[in-house]
Amino acid sequence: MWAGVFVIALAGIAGLSALDAAETLGGAGFLKLRSSDPGGSERPAQEPIAPLTGLLIVLDPGHGGDDRGVCHFESDLIEKEINLDLALRLQEQLEKAGARVLLTRADDTFVSLDERARIANDAEAHLFLSLHVNRIPGHPDCFGAQTFYFPGSEEGERLAQLLQEELIKIDPENYRSPLPGNYRVLRLTTMPGALVEIGFMTSARDRELIATTVYRDQVAMAITQGVIRFFTESPSPPRR
Repeated sequence: MWAGVFVIALAGIAGLSALDAAETLGGAGFLKLRSSDPGGSERPAQEPIAPLTGLLIVLDPGHGGDDRGVCHFESDLIEKEINLDLALRLQEQLEKAGARVLLTRADDTFVSLDERARIANDAEAHLFLSLHVNRIPGHPDCFGAQTFYFPGSEEGERLAQLLQEELIKIDPENYRSPLPGNYRVLRLTTMPGALVEIGFMTSARDRELIATTVYRDQVAMAITQGVIRFFTESPSPPRR
């Protein structure tokens, strides 16, 4: 699943005039590089470079505290809890890919929208991701994860598009496309950002998915892959 996620930076490898072999290790996406000297001994394999190394990503689990968000009590699904659980799963995946991760909340507390943006801005984060669950009352037929970007933000739109493409891979029936959204947290943050709605609480189909740890892990991995593409595909924003 993670094949191709990690890459080796060939530039800067000194003293190697030839590579005797480049082979994939265990399907995990790492490349092992070997070079033999005339005596036949092998030089040590080069260490893999994680694709998000040097990047700071702020994760924003929506709602919290007295603000429960959208709920479906019959299924014991409460948005603020789902958002935080997903953020923790996503944090784990992003850190595996080399990123540093900062959460706007790490427990069931209320954080204002302005404070969430301030946290990201003060940290000078490279990316901001706000996590939510969607709803459209009276339209139980609406389903599927969907991403949003601040209107007029080219990098935000590119990020939302890449995230949407990866989310559709785990749910091919999803027909949704990224949309502009004048959300306060996206308007106030100074770095590229996107808001991700992982499904509709008003859809029985989506509730069944959202309730499972399998789907939440898949969403976390899909978002991680979208973030990796954002920073590795051209044009990519600078790293600090």
